[in-house]
Amino acid sequence: MPTKDQIQFPQGGIHHFVSKYVRNLPDLTGKVVLDIPCGDGRSSYEFANRGAEIIALDLFPHFMRLDDIEAKYADLMEPLPVEDGSIDYIICQEGIEHVPNQLKVLEEFNRVLKKDGLLLITTPNFSHMRARLSRFMLESDYWKRMPPTEIDCIWFAEEDSDKFYFGHLFLRGVQHYESLLTIAGFQASERVRTDIGNASVLLAILMYPFLALFSLMSWVYYRRKNQQVDQKQRDQILWKRVLLNLSLKTLVCKHIFWVMRKDLEISEVAQKLKKMQRKRSSS
Repeated sequence: MPTKDQIQFPQGGIHHFVSKYVRNLPDLTGKVVLDIPCGDGRSSYEFANRGAEIIALDLFPHFMRLDDIEAKYADLMEPLPVEDGSIDYIICQEGIEHVPNQLKVLEEFNRVLKKDGLLLITTPNFSHMRARLSRFMLESDYWKRMPPTEIDCIWFAEEDSDKFYFGHLFLRGVQHYESLLTIAGFQASERVRTDIGNASVLLAILMYPFLALFSLMSWVYYRRKNQQVDQKQRDQILWKRVLLNLSLKTLVCKHIFWVMRKDLEISEVAQKLKKMQRKRSSS
C-alpha cells in the first residue's frame, strides 16, 4: 500500500470541505485524532499531515489505503476500544446515518473525548429544501431515489461475517441531530458550509416567507408549553431551533458538517436535564 506521502485521494463531495477545514487547523503535533469510520483513510491522511497521531477504526479495516496508518476493527454499534478522555478530535465523516442507535454512538464519542475536545461530524442533510420536498412526496431524500427498502438498505456485507454496513437507512434532520448532540453533551462550535444545491436554492427563495412565518408561529405557540422550565431558558432554547430551521446552511447545503465541542460529561448532562425539568417551587 502507498504511504500518506504517496497517495492522492478524491477531493470531491463532502471530503473537499473536510480536507479544507483540517488544512486550516493549527499544528496538531501531540494531538490524538480518532477517525471512525475511517474507510479508505482520506480523513486520517489530512489529520496526519497536520502532525496528529491517528487512531483509525472501521467495520471493514481492510479498506484502508495507507500503509503507514493501521486501521483496526470497530463497530459503531458497540463500545469503542478507546480509553476514556484520551482523544482530542473525532472525525466521523458520513458514518452516523448508517447506525440505528445514534445517541449511543454520540455518548461513546463523549466518553472518549477530552473535555472541550472537538467532534467533526458530517452526514447527508435531510433538511435542505430539495430533501424536504422529496420526503413529502416520496419519503426519500432525493426524488430520483426510492425510499430505503430491504433491496438496498444493506450496502456491504462480507461472506465470512454477520456484520452489515447499512445504507442511508437512518437519515435524520438537523433538529433531530441537534437534540441528540445536546443530550450527548455537545455544543455547536461551528457549522461549516458545504455544497449548495441549485434546486434547494430555488425552493428556498420561493418558500422562505412561509418557512419564516410557520417557524415564528410555532415558537409563539410552543413557548407557552413546558411551564416547568424557566421561561427565559425555554425561549432561548426554542429560538435557537427557529434560527437553525431558517439557516441557509440548513436549507440549501447538501451535507451537514458540524464541529461540536464536548461541553459536559454524560453524567453532567443527566443532572442538567433533571434540574431543567424540575418544577419550580411556588413563590
